[in-house]
Amino acid sequence: MLSGVERRTQIKEQLLATDQPLSANHFAAQFKVSRQTIVGDIALLRASGEVITAAFNGYLYRHEQNIFTGKVVCKHTPAQMETELRLIIANGGQVLDITVAHELYGELTGQLNLTNNLEITRFLHNYQTKNAHLLSELTGGVHIHTLACADAAQFTVIKAKLKAAGILYQAD
Repeated sequence: MLSGVERRTQIKEQLLATDQPLSANHFAAQFKVSRQTIVGDIALLRASGEVITAAFNGYLYRHEQNIFTGKVVCKHTPAQMETELRLIIANGGQVLDITVAHELYGELTGQLNLTNNLEITRFLHNYQTKNAHLLSELTGGVHIHTLACADAAQFTVIKAKLKAAGILYQAD
């Protein structure tokens, strides 16, 4: 059996070697430990400075890239979520996260890391089958997404498409 240090080293190496999310259950089965042990391993790796994010379908190592990131404020109903996500992806963006301003806890951020339509389909399936609630439901649909794209011009196009769809939040 591997020591914790050896297991964490292998987890890091596997995350570095792929751009696909790897779940805690995947690692737990591989190393014959509990899912909670893996969650703890990931927490220790993060605490040591590793840039590992948790998406809805597993963990990703955030590779530094020459990409533009920007934030958009959106407002929509749960029924419009798919339109929003697919519009961003169709115009060359990636949806890194969602943030809402909660009256008790302050900012709450959920990692999404949606980079293609297949990931959106899986996310929507999880949303529907788990009878989950969206963070944006806490704030009447208002939320912020961090988006990644090639450059500022592409980000501007995405914002324009969101505005045309009535999803980009506009102050009254």
